[in-house]
Amino acid sequence: MNGVACLHPGGLELTARLVAAARLPLDAAVLDVGCGQGATVAHLTDDHGLRAVGVDASADRVAEASMMRPDLHFVVGRAESLPFPGTSFDAVLCECVLSTLQTPESAVAEAARVLRPGGAYLVSDLYARREGGLPGPGARPALGPRRAVTDLLEDAGFEVPLWTDESGALMRYIWDHAGGRPAPVAASPRVRDEAAGGRRLGYFSCLARRRRG
Repeated sequence: MNGVACLHPGGLELTARLVAAARLPLDAAVLDVGCGQGATVAHLTDDHGLRAVGVDASADRVAEASMMRPDLHFVVGRAESLPFPGTSFDAVLCECVLSTLQTPESAVAEAARVLRPGGAYLVSDLYARREGGLPGPGARPALGPRRAVTDLLEDAGFEVPLWTDESGALMRYIWDHAGGRPAPVAASPRVRDEAAGGRRLGYFSCLARRRRG
């Protein structure tokens, strides 16, 4: 969508790599959780031939997305309580969302619920690159170390065949948003300080699959 920024590290290039890794067929049903103004939904539809739907907790963002692309489907809803029936999607995309939630485990469980068996959960987010590298409880800008993230996914019924460190994309994103401009979570001063402080804070992408049976 022209003029709409993609507000996560790696941008649409990272999204495209995750979609390619999932090997989705044309016309697969994909849900973008935390869709914002709809740039990723438009990309999935226009560039990948997928049946993409966007959901966001902000009614204002959903209204903006619907106004800019009335041909696409956007709905208001929370990641922790998705307004869709079970087994509705072939893939769920969740970029830089889980680390912003009080109960990310609820959002992961909801993704598992709406995915078909074998469906792809495509996640990118902030994580701790080393144990003990983040502030205490209540101040964490990330999901925790890699093991904690994979445990979170596996406990919800996922396998994690692909994990990639994307911390270089995080640093580029931080510098791109420097200079006092309004910044999303991944470019906030707290995240910037943690990323610079001994490279404690990183960014990852992963492909998880809902177990069959």
